[in-house]
Amino acid sequence: MKRVAVKFNQPDQIIDFVRIMNRYEYDVDVKCGSRIVESIVGVLALAKSRTVEVIVHTDESCEDLMEEISRYAA
Repeated sequence: MKRVAVKFNQPDQIIDFVRIMNRYEYDVDVKCGSRIVESIVGVLALAKSRTVEVIVHTDESCEDLMEEISRYAA
């Protein structure tokens, strides 16, 4: 399992993030406080201007994914 904190300042950053995540087959949760967000609408509603935790459920290294989302690292 990999965890990374990310922050989005603009809605278009969230849309770009979701597009990146959709290119991968990993099971991913986006956690905001005690809530786990399960849709793009949820990410848009909860994540703007907040730090959220991305949890990638995998035993693989997923370095490509981590590199792509690093621009949003908090």
